[in-house]
Amino acid sequence: MELSLKGLNILIIGGDRRELELYYHLRERGAQVYMYGFGSEAPFSKKYLVRDLALELQRAHVIITPLNGIEEDGLIYTPLFDGKVRVNDPVFREGIQNGTLFIAGYVNPKIKKFLQQKEVIVYETREMDEISILNAIPTAEGAIQVAMQNTEITIHNSHCLVLGYGRCGRVLAETLKGLGATVSVAARRSEVLAWILASRMNPLPLHELAGGVHKADIIFNTIPAVVVDREVLCNVKKETLIIDLATYPGGIDFVAAKRMGIKTIVLPGLPGKVAPKTAGKILCQVYPALIVSALKGGKSLEFTKD
Repeated sequence: MELSLKGLNILIIGGDRRELELYYHLRERGAQVYMYGFGSEAPFSKKYLVRDLALELQRAHVIITPLNGIEEDGLIYTPLFDGKVRVNDPVFREGIQNGTLFIAGYVNPKIKKFLQQKEVIVYETREMDEISILNAIPTAEGAIQVAMQNTEITIHNSHCLVLGYGRCGRVLAETLKGLGATVSVAARRSEVLAWILASRMNPLPLHELAGGVHKADIIFNTIPAVVVDREVLCNVKKETLIIDLATYPGGIDFVAAKRMGIKTIVLPGLPGKVAPKTAGKILCQVYPALIVSALKGGKSLEFTKD
């Protein structure tokens, strides 16, 4: 039997076509769902498109924002909206009510502190296994699609270097290997390097990255820290393509790469761009139970990496 959300007012602020999938699913569960941060061309009933954000913040039991997360500037990801929405704007600060459930992929500690001071229940979902593992599949497929569109070689027989062997890095490396690429994976921990070797790929200790990038035709970064710095870039071939899949602040010295004439592509929110229906269904599988659990428990819960 599906969980019922009848009686709940849910406000979705910002997002892409993933959130549109979530909108329809939550309504099917009985919730009243309202949207803010979407253009008037959005394909849902206009009566649920909020114009008075302050009023809807006061009425909302649950506020859902995108997986992209909220950094220190408080900006919410709104690619389908001309304006900007910030959590730290006065209308938000004054409108959000005590006891509201606030769901985001990630919340900057300063923003989280403000929300918790208002007794808002904060859930960070980007690192939940139920979401991040499944999202790794459309991320990997989308990254490979972009690589194929921006190079003059096939993935088959190319030399691909994946930086990081977490959820996304692992799926991406295995997919590249399945397409016939020679795959190297850079990681920090010795046990991870052992798993890479056992998976019949080439392990590269991260501290040796500068000496191991010279063969790479395509570099995929999944590490959210600047690991592809000037020293590393000096050893990268000029024709190499670098794709950054990491969350903010990314893992590449983009200024140095541009000066050296090395092509870089940043791909934030990739699942919502290449496979929005699949990525939206992942949220639909997870969020109803999360909402019920959170409102029953009435306490903040954070999901962290292993």
